Amino acid sequence: MLANKVRTKGFLLEAVTLVFLILIVLSIPTILKIALKTPIPLATVESSSMIPTLNIGDVVIIVGVNPRDIKVGDIIVFDKVSLIPSKKSALLSLRTPVIHRVISIVEVEGELFFVTKGDANVAKDSWYVPEEGVLGKTVTINGYPLRIPYVGYFSLFLHNFIGR
Repeated sequence: MLANKVRTKGFLLEAVTLVFLILIVLSIPTILKIALKTPIPLATVESSSMIPTLNIGDVVIIVGVNPRDIKVGDIIVFDKVSLIPSKKSALLSLRTPVIHRVISIVEVEGELFFVTKGDANVAKDSWYVPEEGVLGKTVTINGYPLRIPYVGYFSLFLHNFIGR
């Protein structure tokens, strides 16, 4: 009888611990969103446009930023673009966020538009990134983006296998 109570107590303790761990793991994205002040705290590099700085499958840490604090040379993540730098221009939503470097900044009627380019690309991007399209910028250490190599391959596999 005593052995059954001990086993039951041990089982309950393990079950509560497991539920607690699951809740912690599931809350990590929300905690990161709040702590880093961005809707996308982690982003997977999906193309070769940023080689050699970032490689396909790298995961980068993104921090929210006031667009006025972005400088030429920063690597930003964005999901909306404009074909011309104008407040009246229609914004195009991108299917997935893009990670590119800012090569110049244009101010039109008090609003900033960022000209971007992938490090491996020959030409600048054919769009302008408005302030509201910026999701954040990469966290850097000594000027180099903080990246976790290969971890994003799992995410890329799921996106390709399941679809977006």
